[in-house]
Amino acid sequence: MSAQPKVTIPRVESWLTRNEVEYELNDDGSILTGFTDCAITITDHGGDFVSVASTWRGEFAPDTQDTVAAYVDEHNANMLGPRATVGVFDDGVVRLQADTISCTTEGMSEAQLDELLGSAFATLVSFYRTVAQDFPALVTWTEED
Repeated sequence: MSAQPKVTIPRVESWLTRNEVEYELNDDGSILTGFTDCAITITDHGGDFVSVASTWRGEFAPDTQDTVAAYVDEHNANMLGPRATVGVFDDGVVRLQADTISCTTEGMSEAQLDELLGSAFATLVSFYRTVAQDFPALVTWTEED
């Protein structure tokens, strides 16, 4: 079997462009993109791993951290992905975060990269769709935002 090309940020940019996903490059070389309900950062970790990390737009009150943590524990115990976490931000707001991480040490073909990124995005979108159904009062935006 021949060696696969390394997964790089320029290859991820090409995938995003082909799929008409708007994005910008961060100063650290990662990619920032997202959807109406979440921000997504794609990071290449030295050619060994690619993470697709996200933060949901909904804001939980600071006193709900235990409830949100229980929700995250339930999700992580029952679902393969994405891995969910609780984020507590400087302003005291609690937000759900989720990520997928894939090993890319051996490189990937275009088809494999397409499947990796498509699957990561679909998994995150599905997770946040469920979150919005479970916490509808926190959805304060519309698709037009």
